[in-house]
Amino acid sequence: MHSKDVNGAFTIIEVDVPPFSGPPLHYHEDREEIFEVLEGRFRFHCAGEEFEVGPGTSVVVPRNTVHGWVNLGPGRARLLGTFVPGGIDEFFPQIGQTPPTGWIDLARQHDTWIVGAPLSVK
Repeated sequence: MHSKDVNGAFTIIEVDVPPFSGPPLHYHEDREEIFEVLEGRFRFHCAGEEFEVGPGTSVVVPRNTVHGWVNLGPGRARLLGTFVPGGIDEFFPQIGQTPPTGWIDLARQHDTWIVGAPLSVK
């Protein structure tokens, strides 16, 4: 759901995650995130702790908390992400069209502060 539809209160996105991939470690100064695992198995890093979760699990990430996740399986996996407040909608299509060398600058424009590499599958 686009945040403009709810007066900026929140943004909801569904993420189709390729095998063995995920975002770099990062945090948001102005918003919380709530992840719901829809399909697959993930390793999350949140506030210095790592843990594995599967379908039906929710992970709440407070603002200013370094976090990241990785799809642990050989197949695609899906997450539902809710951002409170919203306003981060345009970041996701833009990052998919931006080479990795431009991610830090683009992320900063959307309250996303990259602080580390993506998690490994281990």
